[in-house]
Amino acid sequence: MSVIEETEFFTLHQAAEGVWAAIAVPGSGAQGNAAIVDLGDVTIVVDTFMVPQAAEQLRQMAIELTGRPIQFVVNTHYHGDHHYGNQAFSDSIILSTEKVQQFLSGHAAPLAEDWQAALRQQIAGLIEAQDNETDPRVVSALRDEIADKERLHEAAPAIRRVTASITFTDKLTLHGSKRTARIITYGGGHTLSDAFIYIPEEKVLIAGDLILEKTHPAMLHGDLAAWPVILERIRSDFELNAVIPGHGSIAGPDNIDEMLDYLNNIQEAAKQAAASGITAEEGLALGIPQAFADWTCAHVYGWNFRWLYNAYTDRRNDE
Repeated sequence: MSVIEETEFFTLHQAAEGVWAAIAVPGSGAQGNAAIVDLGDVTIVVDTFMVPQAAEQLRQMAIELTGRPIQFVVNTHYHGDHHYGNQAFSDSIILSTEKVQQFLSGHAAPLAEDWQAALRQQIAGLIEAQDNETDPRVVSALRDEIADKERLHEAAPAIRRVTASITFTDKLTLHGSKRTARIITYGGGHTLSDAFIYIPEEKVLIAGDLILEKTHPAMLHGDLAAWPVILERIRSDFELNAVIPGHGSIAGPDNIDEMLDYLNNIQEAAKQAAASGITAEEGLALGIPQAFADWTCAHVYGWNFRWLYNAYTDRRNDE
């Protein structure tokens, strides 16, 4: 879909009448996507980017598009690239699942200097990985990851944690004069608790990181038994014209099939590597499968593969 607005941090696309996707610019510090929904008399923002500057631009864009303040902000899950920008929405009501609110409230935000020190270590590790990498897709992805981390390092002293004041356990419906937002969780797949938003009048799904568009999904905090079940349930329960993913461009219902293929393929590849006795690095040397060769965030494939390989190896050792 064509770009209707472009900023330093995101490009704005209209997914349907009254629904816009703010697609993060790689390396800008926004990192995760966000969305704006006009219910007719209520404005909703879904997810708030990683750095406050991006969130402030998102807030201004939502006001310009709908002509009113943002009443509600929905956080789809607890990863920082989807909620660190909450502080820009001080006049809005923040919504999340009960488990996301409990997780964020139960894990105190680090002191800025400690956080920046940890980020410097992460950046150094990413730079070392980039220097040792030969695959140009992975080098490019690492470059963006480093840039995002550097923007977060710069912003860290100004970020303060803002969590939901209203939570839900299964679903919450917001009724507007023109549209309805059904905010739903089927449990945890990508993380311990993932929400998504369905706009039935437009048949649009705002998926958070449960669904990505041709982007390697981070699996390290996921429930790999539950995630495919959630995707199958979404496919069965909702008629979809468009999907706003947590990363990547606006997509369609076929993206659910692609996500299922990815989750199944990489698990099987890691399981076979562990069973055969080769090392994780030998398994990765076989390359990213052709079906996912052009997906963004190529470095994440290696993270996922190593994590799965280690899990399967540990399981075999315990048998």
